[in-house]
Amino acid sequence: MLVIPGDRLAQCGNVLAGQFRDVQVYRLTEAESVRYKQVVLFGVRRNRRERERLQDSDISRARLQYARMSRSAGELPALPSTPDHQYVLPEAGPVRLVYRGLPLDQVEDLLEKSAAYRQAGRIFFAEPTSVCGRPLTPLHPGHVAILACSGLLNGNFGSGNERHLSFWQAVKVVDKTEEEDEQGVISVREKERFSNELTLVFATGQVATLK
Repeated sequence: MLVIPGDRLAQCGNVLAGQFRDVQVYRLTEAESVRYKQVVLFGVRRNRRERERLQDSDISRARLQYARMSRSAGELPALPSTPDHQYVLPEAGPVRLVYRGLPLDQVEDLLEKSAAYRQAGRIFFAEPTSVCGRPLTPLHPGHVAILACSGLLNGNFGSGNERHLSFWQAVKVVDKTEEEDEQGVISVREKERFSNELTLVFATGQVATLK
């Protein structure tokens, strides 16, 4: 199937005549298609043997036919809502999928047993940070915020129904204000700042987000 402007059929006639057979040309009736004078072509691609047996007279005859269609594209029959021509598709054999790449699942399982991978893992994968102990002096609010955003206060807390998982993170917040002057012009000002966000997942299944 090919959709082109109707006045370009003559330019495409050489390719269409030599490469396709049983070509049906219809005029499209949608508003955008009428605007650009589009037509649709249906056909069957010739195989190598058919192209070799094709004579020059047949190609010339088909090219003249496409040239006449190009000059009178507006008079072509409109694409019908019900099919008026049938193309028979040859029966194909069963499809067999073959993967010729690397066995990625097997390679991934063997990576952990590789000495080179374990040696390189020290560089590519940072060890999890563990913090223990108590501070010597009470922490100020600024210290708590730094520890929370760095993930050092994440973990399990509480007991019973109050037991929960906590996860701190820093989020960007945009404060938007509008000011109107004496001439009625409204000025919109945006100010970006970073804030802390705490996500809690309780043992009861309840999820809460504190900002």
